[in-house]
Amino acid sequence: MLGGKSLEDPKKFCWNTLICFISVLSATAIAFYVGLVLARFNPILLPLILTLAVYPGFAYQVYKGKLWTASLLVFSWAILASLLMIHYAYSNGLEGAGLVAKGADYVKEMFSWIATGKGAEGDPSLFIVPKIIEIVVFSMASFLTVGFAGLFMGAYLLDYMNFYVGILLLHAMPGHFLEVALLSWQIYAILRVVGYVLLGTSLSRISFLFFKKRKLIIEDDVKKMLLYSLAFIALDFLLKGVVANAFYQPMLKLYISLP
Repeated sequence: MLGGKSLEDPKKFCWNTLICFISVLSATAIAFYVGLVLARFNPILLPLILTLAVYPGFAYQVYKGKLWTASLLVFSWAILASLLMIHYAYSNGLEGAGLVAKGADYVKEMFSWIATGKGAEGDPSLFIVPKIIEIVVFSMASFLTVGFAGLFMGAYLLDYMNFYVGILLLHAMPGHFLEVALLSWQIYAILRVVGYVLLGTSLSRISFLFFKKRKLIIEDDVKKMLLYSLAFIALDFLLKGVVANAFYQPMLKLYISLP
């Protein structure tokens, strides 16, 4: 458990913030390529290995109560893992989908939405309930595992979303690569990631204190972070319903060559 002996020695994990970031990001780069090798046996091993790269540093920051540092560490990890996956997809195309859990299915779903404007991406009647269920599962997983399962879910989602981004860039029309790159990660999806990271971090701190002291303690910083997370998630829902079909779908259809 987080409060155990393994995390009481700050020299073991992230004794210095700069060293912590360098260590986690280095481990993430190595974990990504090791994960690709292991994914030949089972694609779920890639997000698992990526989670193992960030969790010790994240857990130590949560243990110390440095929640914003913990969140920034996860943001940095997510950005690097995203760039690595986008590069992998762009370099290998759909032939590389076998190593990415749900990669091929998500690409098919998103390209169908771009072509027709139909699907869960832009239809509130189709995405609201699944997203609420996703948030509930993510919250329970984060609390019960002091953040580990939440990070794993995040790695899993980021892997297939970024695989789609890499494939999308492959289909950019000549002269429109930049436009497609800017449209590939929708603003509401970015807000969703921010919201989930803040939610997972705050729930990890609540969970850590609960398992350590056997009572529910919600610190002031945690309350603020929870409110911020809910605000970002609410914006995700709102903007997704408003701009997905009105802006992103027609613009992407204009700038890519549909398969």
